[in-house]
Amino acid sequence: FDRTARSDISGKETKKALDEEDLKTTVDKIATKMDDLKTQQNLLDAALLRLEELKPMCIDTGMSYEDRVQKREEEIAALKVALCILDGEGVEPDCRQQQ
Repeated sequence: FDRTARSDISGKETKKALDEEDLKTTVDKIATKMDDLKTQQNLLDAALLRLEELKPMCIDTGMSYEDRVQKREEEIAALKVALCILDGEGVEPDCRQQQ
C-alpha cells in the first residue's frame, strides 16, 4: 500500500508541476496577446481618426456631379498631353496620332 501511495503522490506531483508550467505559459501568452491587441487597437484608432479627417475632402467637394466629371476629363486630357510630351520615342498609340 505504501509503494502505491508514494507512486500515486509522485505522479500527482509531476502532473501538478506540468499543469503549473502550462498555466504559466498560458498566462504569458495572454499577456503577450493583450499587448498585441492594445497595439492593434491604437493603430485602428489612429486610422479611424485619419479617415474622419479625410472624409470631408472626399465627400463634400462643393461641386456638382457635372462639374466633377468635367474637371476629371480635363485632368485626363492634361495627363495625356503630358504623356505625349514625355514620350520621345513615340511608343504610346495616342501620341503617334498627334505627331
